[in-house]
Amino acid sequence: MKKMWKLLYCALFFLLLCLPAALFPFFQNDASLEKRALAEFPSYLSQGRLNLQYSDQFESWVSDHLPLRAQLLTASNTLKSELLHGQSSNVIVGKEGWLFFASEAGDYLGTNAMTEDQLKAFAVTLSLMQERVEENGGRFSFVPMPNKSSVYPEYMPAQYRRAEESNLRRIQALLPAYGVRFTDMLELLTARKEEGLYHRRDSHWNYLGALYGSDAILDSLGREHPDHSNVQYAVERSWRGDLDKLLLPAGGVLDDQMSFQTEHAKFRFSYPQGVADAQAQLAVFMSDREERDELFSTKNLERKDGSNLFMARDSFGRALLPWMIDSYENATFRRADHPDLSSLKEGTDVVYEIAERNLNRVIESAPFLFAPVRSEIPADWTLAQEKLTPRCDRAGYGFHLYGALPEQAELTDGRIYLLLEQEGRQLCLEAFPIHESKLLETEGSKGYSAYLSSELGLSGSWTVTVVTGQTAWTCDPIVF
Repeated sequence: MKKMWKLLYCALFFLLLCLPAALFPFFQNDASLEKRALAEFPSYLSQGRLNLQYSDQFESWVSDHLPLRAQLLTASNTLKSELLHGQSSNVIVGKEGWLFFASEAGDYLGTNAMTEDQLKAFAVTLSLMQERVEENGGRFSFVPMPNKSSVYPEYMPAQYRRAEESNLRRIQALLPAYGVRFTDMLELLTARKEEGLYHRRDSHWNYLGALYGSDAILDSLGREHPDHSNVQYAVERSWRGDLDKLLLPAGGVLDDQMSFQTEHAKFRFSYPQGVADAQAQLAVFMSDREERDELFSTKNLERKDGSNLFMARDSFGRALLPWMIDSYENATFRRADHPDLSSLKEGTDVVYEIAERNLNRVIESAPFLFAPVRSEIPADWTLAQEKLTPRCDRAGYGFHLYGALPEQAELTDGRIYLLLEQEGRQLCLEAFPIHESKLLETEGSKGYSAYLSSELGLSGSWTVTVVTGQTAWTCDPIVF
């Protein structure tokens, strides 16, 4: 009898081991629930050679496509969050059912604090963008969107100790000195937080928060709009939050969403073309499905004022779409870390919206914007003994000149100039104070990056001097 129970136990054990393989043809894991691309089935060969990572890739594929994965994750995360009150699936479980994105923790705890030089580089980068927009006849507004934990810190777990300062607050305190126009969403949303402007189980604001936010953005751009300070709305339990999906992918808790009795302007999509139902397509772009929403343009059929908007946005910008479409005859929305300002129509207003948790991306690489020509640069500098070794990449538009600065370099106001000289000809340009870590394939926090237009007529060998503060570095001659 005892032997029979042992045999049954072994048989059950091996049956459970084989069960996932047996269920593979009948169950498919839904990638949309986890908001990421699932691992693809690996190949034995990679670039004509034996794939040495095959076993690891196969393990990832099996893990991502495991039958009943969503149900197992839901059960595991429910145990961790409800009973153990721990972090699960990149989600911080807060008080009273509030959820927070785990990537907010660095901002909340102050563990990712920018250096003073990085803050200056941030402000200079935005000032150069704004300069380009205003020279083109438009207005510029930088819109940093606060993390949910920055507006509702009282719902964060008690073990998370909030830092006295954050990158967002420090950046906003510095921007006025550089003349950068920004929309202070942190102050706006904190002042009205009792109205409930963020979802409890989503990392973003709700439609009410976005409505107030759109008014503030339009105010900063000088655009007229209806007064929504006392807007009437209905609350519907209809929103499935992104954090709730991460925590409980097999089925969780619906969140509140606001419904306004508002008539929006009629519009059509100028890109992509051929959209039969513009409102239905807009609903897709406003959802968290994130399907082909990288770039699209609209034409307001009720405006004939020739107004143009370009908005670089992330997922927070979804809820702003109908209000921004109402306010401009032509509007273009690009999902990107940087706005592309190289080919703006004259008079185009630019909104640059990015979440607080992604602010570091602003200075990870330079936006595509030609370096402005300067008539003069600070003259009281001394020449450093150390030489720099810039890189120069050729492209259809011209050249990309970039490199690293010594980490001990003092950036003073953060501005960096390139002095190019060739047989009596002298050209002074201002570069972005950005270290192109990916292109240089080295870590560093100080560098310079400049896109040089072919219209500058650069050819042959040039001497380049990099100037910042009271120090200048020479470089070996560069051949354009």
